[in-house]
Amino acid sequence: MRLLPRYITARLAFGWLLVFLIMTALFSFLELVGQLDDIGEGSYQAKDAFMYVAYTLPGRILGLAAVSSLLGGIVGLGTLANTDELLAMRACGFSVFRIARVVLGAGSVIMLCVLLLTQFVLPPLEQKAKLNRELALSGEGSLLSTGDFWTRGKNNRFINVRPSASGVGHADVSIYDFDDQGKPTSYVGSPETEIVSNDQWIGRDVRQITFADKRITDRVKPSLVLDVFLNTRQTDILSITPDMLSLDKLYQYITVLRERGQNTDQFVLALWQKTTLPLKVGAMMFFSLPFVFGVAREVNPGRRVTVGCIVGISYYYFDQALGYMGLLLGIHPAFTTLLPLTIIILVATWLLFRVP
Repeated sequence: MRLLPRYITARLAFGWLLVFLIMTALFSFLELVGQLDDIGEGSYQAKDAFMYVAYTLPGRILGLAAVSSLLGGIVGLGTLANTDELLAMRACGFSVFRIARVVLGAGSVIMLCVLLLTQFVLPPLEQKAKLNRELALSGEGSLLSTGDFWTRGKNNRFINVRPSASGVGHADVSIYDFDDQGKPTSYVGSPETEIVSNDQWIGRDVRQITFADKRITDRVKPSLVLDVFLNTRQTDILSITPDMLSLDKLYQYITVLRERGQNTDQFVLALWQKTTLPLKVGAMMFFSLPFVFGVAREVNPGRRVTVGCIVGISYYYFDQALGYMGLLLGIHPAFTTLLPLTIIILVATWLLFRVP
């Protein structure tokens, strides 16, 4: 009896790996085709398109994780059902819910990987992918390997924006002004800057240095509205999306936005979606069980996978639509995020209890 859980786990691993590879390769190819349309715009070249697809691969894996888990479970368990091995296991006393425990136990590794990808791998790669692509398309600046963003403003002004040590939602900004002969005229440095809007950057502990008439003036102000004036494209490059933030940074950013009195609904929804993603993966693994027991055991494998695709895609779009509908109606994201998850678990449990 100890060998059976290992055997089931091996079949599940094969099914999950096969589906993950196929779906990731397919959607990566489609993403690459979409990127090819932008080649030639600005300095965007084929290598940039391939790099973008590579950097966004973890995000693609996470986006497909729930559906892939369902289909992988159907494929893995389906091979056992087609050869009547599941029937033999049940005849030996291996109940349906014991098999379910094995499935969820094996799936806990994938759930843990999803959580680690969300927290540590996805945010820096998504940020690098977005910045590199936008900069190549626009030619509005350059990005160094350290994460510094440099761009040129009007009247011989150079602006450097770096992540602030004070945390997400703030920027470390340096502004350098030069005259027509290339000599420095002023420097403004703000280690903690709130980018409120395109034309309103509020700096804290701002240092101002002025070079004029062979005299240098150096002073520090506790607060100052910075005259940055980036254009719309440059501001879009510096904008923050939820995928660029880990769970703790996303929560911190929501706190910063609330302190500023800004709307946080989109980021709160993203936080709940990211937090519950491992649970959704586990729920979809659990939902793969009714596809291989009872009457469903006699169904053609191709039809079984097709129905699984329809259910998985329907669940994905229902989950997304419900989340954004909740934003429009003022419903808390906790409800709109957990409702589809609860429905999947209850339906799967009900179907398994009906297995003779």
